[in-house]
Amino acid sequence: MQATEMRRHSPIRTALAMILNPGQVVKNALQNVPLPFCLGISALAFTLFFMQTGLDMRRVGTAGTGRAIAFTFLGLGLGTIGVAAVAAIAWAAARLLGSERSLQWTVRGFSLAYTPTLIFVVIGLIFNLAGGWNTAIAFGITGALWALYPLLSIIKELTGEKLVASLVLATVCGALILSVWAALGI
Repeated sequence: MQATEMRRHSPIRTALAMILNPGQVVKNALQNVPLPFCLGISALAFTLFFMQTGLDMRRVGTAGTGRAIAFTFLGLGLGTIGVAAVAAIAWAAARLLGSERSLQWTVRGFSLAYTPTLIFVVIGLIFNLAGGWNTAIAFGITGALWALYPLLSIIKELTGEKLVASLVLATVCGALILSVWAALGI
């Protein structure tokens, strides 16, 4: 591969492109991004999101240091195993609709869809640590919601551009991820 082509398909550039132009990434570059890199994006996003939530809970007195640390590791689990499991559910549903995409492609796409979440939680964590703000809802949830647009693009590709099926699947998948966060935070 030539140097220009390598730069055009670099994993970081592809991940950032998922924010503004996920359809293009899905069609042209997703298969070139290594699976561990993709899972690293969602793992880091949810680890930091759950860390931010744990810090907020500790600050308001609903969790001690141990629970805040444990919550951070739960985020790591959700960002890897949870995202992969939800991707597998979407993949299985899309197979019923005739999809020929692989499970690995689907997990890559779902994992990279959480690039906006990663960006939001990093910014939120800065405000959390530097300003003492409670930021999990303002930044973490907002980032998770921003991930729905790239997620919809992935699912549209999976379903062969079947919009209604894609919207339903994207809603279910997004709700599953957010429900796990909400249930664990109680």
